[in-house]
Amino acid sequence: MDDWSPERVADRMQIHEVLYRYCRAIDRIAVAQLEAEVFHSDALIDKTGSPVPLADWMAEVARRHPTVPRASHMVTNPIVDFTGVDTAFVESWCLASERHPHEGGATDRVFRVRYGDKFERRDGRWKIASRTFVMDHVISMPLDPVLDPPAGQRLDGRRDADDPIMRLRAGLPVR
Repeated sequence: MDDWSPERVADRMQIHEVLYRYCRAIDRIAVAQLEAEVFHSDALIDKTGSPVPLADWMAEVARRHPTVPRASHMVTNPIVDFTGVDTAFVESWCLASERHPHEGGATDRVFRVRYGDKFERRDGRWKIASRTFVMDHVISMPLDPVLDPPAGQRLDGRRDADDPIMRLRAGLPVR
């Protein structure tokens, strides 16, 4: 199949959508959506050189992420290389910004990572069968209170279903 046939363009768009849904699921700490929309249930996740089953990694996300009150993941530059009719290797870049509270204030951290994802289409759906995280760079800086307006002067993002955008989405008809 030609990599730029209409079918392959549709495959690429579906793969990109999975990457974007990953960002939303991580940012909202919607762990169940990671398996429902992003990863195959038997996926392996490698952050250290020793892959772990998806369930173990999701348990770590569920444990660690609630301690981070603000997070934003943005996936960019996905390069899709089809390795078969129903398989692809996807390299993408991610910027993740996280707020880490501590006594006396908070620290904002920006992580620059790359994902090496093996995608598989099973039962007509593209999902990640294995992911390798590569950490390229971390920036850490104390929160500047002058640049952080007080509550009430903005809509604050949340990492759960009470997030303003998630509340808007909840009222939409799904087709």
